[in-house]
Amino acid sequence: MQALVAEVRQLRKDLQASNGNALKTQILLSRLQFQEAAVARASERLNDARGRLVDTQRHRTEVAAFLRHAEEALDNTDISSGDRKQIQSEVSARKQELEAIAVAEQQQQAAEMEAEEQLRTEQAKLNELEERVDRLEKALDNPH
Repeated sequence: MQALVAEVRQLRKDLQASNGNALKTQILLSRLQFQEAAVARASERLNDARGRLVDTQRHRTEVAAFLRHAEEALDNTDISSGDRKQIQSEVSARKQELEAIAVAEQQQQAAEMEAEEQLRTEQAKLNELEERVDRLEKALDNPH
C-alpha cells in the first residue's frame, strides 16, 4: 500500500512538473512570436527610413543637376536679360531647396541609424528567446 501511495505521489509530482513545463513552453513561445513581430516591425521601419533617405538623395542629385545646368545657361551670353533674371531667380530658389534637402537628409540619416539600432536590439532579444527555447527543448528531451 505504501508503495502504491509513493507511486501516486511521484505521478502527481511528475504531472505538476509536466504542467509547469507546458506552461513555460506556452509563455516562451508566445514571447517568441511577439518578438518576431517586433523584429518585423523594426525591419519595416528601417526599410522605410532607407527608402526615404534614397528618395531624398535622388532629389538632391536632381536639384544639383538642375543647378549646374542653370548656371551653365547663365554663362551663355545669348540669353535675354529677362530670361537671365528668371534663371537667376530659379537658381536662388533651388539653392535654398538644396539647403533644405541637406537638412532633411541629415535627419533621415539619423533616423536610419536609429532604426538600424532598434532592429539590432530587437534581433538580439529574439536571438536570446530562441536560445531559451532551444535550452527548454533540450531540457524536455532529457528530463533527468
